[in-house]
Amino acid sequence: MWEKEFCSVILPTISTMLFVAFTFNVIRYLVGDQHIHIRDSTKKHSWKSIRGVSKVFYCTICEVLLLNMEGLICDSCGVCADHNCIKLANKKLKCKAITSSNDQPMKHHWVKGNLPLVAHCDVCKEECDIEPGLKDFWCCWCQRCVHETCKESIDEICDFGKFKLMIIPPGSLEVINRRSTMRRQMRLRSIIPPTWANWNPLIVVANRKSGNNDGQEILSLFRRLLNPAQVVDLAERDPVAALEWCCLLGNTPCNILVAGGDGTVAWLLNSIHKLRLEPIPSVGILPLGTGNDLSRVLGWGKEHESDLDPGEILQRIQMASKVNLDRWNVTIKPSGSSLGFIGSQQHLFMYNYLSIGVDAQVTLNFHRTRESRFYLFSHRIFNKLLYLCFGTQQAVEREYKDLDKRIEVYMEGKRVELPSVESIVVLNIPSWGAGVDLWGMGLEDDSDIGKQRIDDGKLEVVALFSSFHIAQLQVGLSQPHRLGQANNVKIRLVESCAMQVDGEPWLQHPCEFNITHCNQASMLMNSI
Repeated sequence: MWEKEFCSVILPTISTMLFVAFTFNVIRYLVGDQHIHIRDSTKKHSWKSIRGVSKVFYCTICEVLLLNMEGLICDSCGVCADHNCIKLANKKLKCKAITSSNDQPMKHHWVKGNLPLVAHCDVCKEECDIEPGLKDFWCCWCQRCVHETCKESIDEICDFGKFKLMIIPPGSLEVINRRSTMRRQMRLRSIIPPTWANWNPLIVVANRKSGNNDGQEILSLFRRLLNPAQVVDLAERDPVAALEWCCLLGNTPCNILVAGGDGTVAWLLNSIHKLRLEPIPSVGILPLGTGNDLSRVLGWGKEHESDLDPGEILQRIQMASKVNLDRWNVTIKPSGSSLGFIGSQQHLFMYNYLSIGVDAQVTLNFHRTRESRFYLFSHRIFNKLLYLCFGTQQAVEREYKDLDKRIEVYMEGKRVELPSVESIVVLNIPSWGAGVDLWGMGLEDDSDIGKQRIDDGKLEVVALFSSFHIAQLQVGLSQPHRLGQANNVKIRLVESCAMQVDGEPWLQHPCEFNITHCNQASMLMNSI
């Protein structure tokens, strides 16, 4: 009887349940979530340690002086607390509101004490927070400061301050709440544009794990000045999820500030192209990588400042001009194997440069070291020393000696005669190898060579003789061997070689790849 029931009832029931669960998860995976997950900061605060900060802080609850080892601060609204007061602060003090359901004008969100350095009262223009203790107030939206005696004289309606046109106000966000057995999730459903002229919101994108904890610090800094929902952590969401903001904004143009290296910038630009966003968002850069060549070209610098002022960055974005950057298709077609099979083609996009040979091998060695589980220390100076060590190793070993015998270069369909070289570099921007203007070195002495532009639909191709030649180029003691400019470039690898595109290296087996113009990306050029 048991066997009969098991075969006729229990087993079919279990099988049906498993099939339904499997089908449901497959459909959910394919369809995806139509809403953006955002952090619910309407009640609980986003705490971070004040360790290493020179400014004096006081607990907003008990008003005692906070020590660096014990103090915590909310990176969204600026409320401070010691460990014993966190629960009370979460319960008693509201954080910066991501969304607001009422139609009333936004009022100031006043936070007592712990004002920014060099704060002046917006009413009497005198300096604030000059006495010890929890004194005076500041609004975590418009960043205005007032004395306690002057607070009644200021209008209670907040105008969001000087960065108003970059902020997505809480009243513009329509969210839905989804509760589960574990926690509540807030998801963004739509954006209702405010009635502000020239509204051009900014989305900040960074990875909190990048750099020497620099990404986490940058995310915290911009949550203070903007709506915290506008600040997206790539460690939790991919660029596609971040760009859904642009989709919800509809015809409203927006800017994106990406904090990261050339690889992160390229990742974001690829996502913008694949989503076919209209209007196309313009991208500014806050450099966090090692080379940061595109950031240098667009005027955002070779690295971010240690005492970064987010307000200054927002001012630069407001003043920045939009420029076009050529986007190039790189199609890689593997050579046929001895059995006659042909591998599938690969399609990449290039924005900075592509290189084959010794410099790509140095980048590949560094990349493998950084990905190793034994790579425990990450710092920009240490990374540059690693590059120097790997470059010295290649200068001794000369692994890519006579690269010209292992590679064929075609420009506009015509094969180029190569001298004895160890590297070929195809450039789109006037910066390579952490700031070297490879094509423009000594160009003033030769008027017959065309100048380089990032939006002219042309590539510049140069050859490098050795690792020692690269070291000379880094200090301006030599010039590259210019092969010319072209609208399309084809390179055929006869043997396996190290290769890199925009700082992302790999070992490429024999193949043929073509570089052709795709379209243009919209970038922000710093004019300050």
